[in-house]
Amino acid sequence: MKTPHPLLLLKKGMQEKEHSSHRQSPQNHLQTLLDGFVDFRGNENYGLTFKGLSINSKKVHEEYLFLACAGTSTQHGIAYAGDAISRGANCIAWEPTSEIERMPASCIVKDKPDVPLIQVEALHEKVGEIAARFYQHPSRTLDVIGVTGTNGKTSTTHFIAQLIHIMHLEREAGDDTSGRCAVIGTLGNGLYGELEESTHTTPDAVTLQALLADFRDQKADTVVMEVSSHALSQDRVKGIEFDTAVFTNLTRDHLDYHGDMKRYADEKLKLFGFPSLKHIILNQDDVFASEIVEFIRSRSDSANRVPPEIVRYSRKDKSCEFYARDSVLNREGISFSLCVSDKQGQNDTQVEFRVNSHLVGDFNIDNLLAAIAVLHQQGYELSDIVSAIPEVTTVPGRMEKIAMEQNDTMTSEYALIVVDYAHTPDALEKSLKALKAHTQGKLFCVFGCGGDRDKGKRPLMAKIAQTQADHIMVTSDNPRSESAEQIIADIVAGFDTMDNVFTEIDREQAIKTILPLASVDDVVLIAGKGHEDYQEINGQRIPFSDKKCVLSFLTDGGEF
Repeated sequence: MKTPHPLLLLKKGMQEKEHSSHRQSPQNHLQTLLDGFVDFRGNENYGLTFKGLSINSKKVHEEYLFLACAGTSTQHGIAYAGDAISRGANCIAWEPTSEIERMPASCIVKDKPDVPLIQVEALHEKVGEIAARFYQHPSRTLDVIGVTGTNGKTSTTHFIAQLIHIMHLEREAGDDTSGRCAVIGTLGNGLYGELEESTHTTPDAVTLQALLADFRDQKADTVVMEVSSHALSQDRVKGIEFDTAVFTNLTRDHLDYHGDMKRYADEKLKLFGFPSLKHIILNQDDVFASEIVEFIRSRSDSANRVPPEIVRYSRKDKSCEFYARDSVLNREGISFSLCVSDKQGQNDTQVEFRVNSHLVGDFNIDNLLAAIAVLHQQGYELSDIVSAIPEVTTVPGRMEKIAMEQNDTMTSEYALIVVDYAHTPDALEKSLKALKAHTQGKLFCVFGCGGDRDKGKRPLMAKIAQTQADHIMVTSDNPRSESAEQIIADIVAGFDTMDNVFTEIDREQAIKTILPLASVDDVVLIAGKGHEDYQEINGQRIPFSDKKCVLSFLTDGGEF
């Protein structure tokens, strides 16, 4: 089988492309965009047309509709109406709040014609549908797969995209563009292999619809996207007609935003209430899966409609449609037996395959199971999927093995060194437990915690590291506006003893200290930052990459 091209080719220039995409969009009437949201009787502005729309005044161009939402920011979007008009907006749709109940009929900016102000109740909830109308509902012509959960979203989305690409590489010849898959998520947005850097896991509603329209125009068939709890809370994905929803797991994260686990879970549930869903893929091993099932059934009963098909995957429950058993983990990767229950009419047949992968970490079995289940629901043959899995490569910064290549093989004279994005208690615990199975000697762990985020997880991560690892280095992550010394002190407070625990504020120096201590049978996990190539300190992004730091160590023969 032919090796696929590199997973990611990150490009600059997202903003320029976005503006170009807007300029190429067909003009839309105000009445078409706001139909059902505004009473246009007696309103002379209903015939206005637009070349683009935006919720960000800095992205406004000539003949744009500016959407001034209340949103979640500290300032209402109407505060930027003047800037939007000066940049070319010819209409402002604004959202009334208890503080802003009335506005004049139009806004005057020096040297600009009067711009009408149109009141739209709960505008922030309607932006997705307005943008979908502007771009002519692109998700209706795409197979859209949404992946949500605390951990595994990035890996699962990229495994799906890779498998689609690999299998179509085998099937298609010449310039045939069928089977093209696009990705939206933490590591970037774009067609597989051509991602452009992103600033959010799930972009704002207008950007999302623009991306989907772009993928449609590039003849993509499938879009697989990460759907964050923030995006669901802020209605960024409204207006998207999802075909498939995937649940990976639910553990503590983002409580600084959601407040508690119930509200966090309630936001996740929203993805599984989209009426367009045909398939739902659930991790049966997570207790939240049963709540999702009940939620789906209650909505289907109340709406008197046929519920989407529910497909479960598991490493514990052999009754699930996709079940993994007899897993083997070693330095080379993971393998397991895949048992698939294939229900056809009244018959329930079972087929079994041996799956081999170069990935590390037993939780990647879960991610692979999710990807396999998704592709099978899309009509791909199980044998083709399984044959493609050995070519699936790790997602940058997600349980990524770092080693020098020599004659197309990985060097084995040093410890197995892994960089992972794990920055929550659950993710760190899963990463360490997973790597234990690959460890013949000692397990080392380098980690820190981000500033201006949930402080409660700091001592929890210390206890987890002490329980799972033999040697621990506590260092800086992204301190942001907080004191790195205080963050480390908060972490250290969670240790029962400081035996085999080191602390070093400078992350590079921390890695330099640990790597020479590890022998060939050991495993070193460098956790928290993954693919990130910077540290955020006192409002500045300082270039730094865990991966480059490790490669420097290996290039210099194990010495810094």
